[in-house]
Amino acid sequence: MTSDPLRNHTDDWFIEELDKHISNEAVSNLIQDYIKKLVQHEVDVITDSDWFDQKVNDAVEDSTND
Repeated sequence: MTSDPLRNHTDDWFIEELDKHISNEAVSNLIQDYIKKLVQHEVDVITDSDWFDQKVNDAVEDSTND
């Protein structure tokens, strides 16, 4: 079995805390997976936006003008 490279100590703690209140590891994992997918979606939305492209272009221009 391989470990999940996206899962870290905070994720394990989060699942343990949910398990204390929900008493169901499957539900805890489901919630954690949903949160990860939600965050990844938000990152995708931001990085695919014109705003993000402009910020990257501005940073590159600033670094080449120094």
